[in-house]
Amino acid sequence: MAGFRQIISGPGFTPLPNFLWDAAQHPSETETGPHWQQGVTWIERCGGGGTLYDECLAVTGTGGTPAAQGSMASNVSQTSRGATAFTVQAEFDCSPVGQDIQQDKAEEALSKMEAYLVTRAFWTGTAGYTGTPPGTGQTTVWPHLTSATTLDDPQGIRLQTAASPAITGGSGNDDPAVMLGRLESSLASCYGGQGVIHIPYSALPTFTSRMLILPETPNGPLRTLAGNLVVPGVGYTGSSPAGAAPAEGTTWIYATGAVFGFRSGVYVREFPGTFDRAENTVRMIASRTYLFGFECCHLAALTTLGVPV
Repeated sequence: MAGFRQIISGPGFTPLPNFLWDAAQHPSETETGPHWQQGVTWIERCGGGGTLYDECLAVTGTGGTPAAQGSMASNVSQTSRGATAFTVQAEFDCSPVGQDIQQDKAEEALSKMEAYLVTRAFWTGTAGYTGTPPGTGQTTVWPHLTSATTLDDPQGIRLQTAASPAITGGSGNDDPAVMLGRLESSLASCYGGQGVIHIPYSALPTFTSRMLILPETPNGPLRTLAGNLVVPGVGYTGSSPAGAAPAEGTTWIYATGAVFGFRSGVYVREFPGTFDRAENTVRMIASRTYLFGFECCHLAALTTLGVPV
């Protein structure tokens, strides 16, 4: 509302770094066009492989003849995986002026809550909620992090994996360094490439104070000393694979294989019949659609919080 004070532009908005989108690979839409918003399917190949030896070895000593080698035809699993899209949105009031101004205001309105909504959905799998903290929604975002069970669609395509192993310390052995080491060791055994560590914002000071997570460059991507990317999600809740809230002073963290993502542009539309003559405004909706997937590994670990003494 205009008053007797001078109308100015407010402060500029700077998104927090290390957003989930920043850590994800971005496949070219040349292959899919906009159809990724209906969901995607891909073939995932994971496994440990193996080594061979030369059966024509010269046998010496008492070792005997080498045993015949077994077949290695099935040491890499092939699975059809799928992922579903979800949409984040923001409602705001806007003067019914030029389309360019509406688009700018829509992107500004959405940007201030986008990272929270996206990471919340990817952690919990829940969409269709509103408010902060969110109200009741539906589990429709697949895959997501907090899951203790698998889910296949009617065609047998794997939409959701279970977080396994789910590593718990016990006996005081849940120190952040120990648990991150166990998580990354399991990730290396499972994947062998650069994966992604997902941690709540509340855990970031714990890991950085111990120099377990460092920026690649000043203000650059966060990585562990092993080289895995780190996503501190502002919407990550710290809950267990079963969805239970962590005990005070603890949090769950997750590891996955490489993450990929699609996202649309910001779309703006107006609610019909919402023109406010007194304020000369109309209710607008800004929305953007996302889709994320990850491959091969889905691991979890429970760790304590706190800086070194």
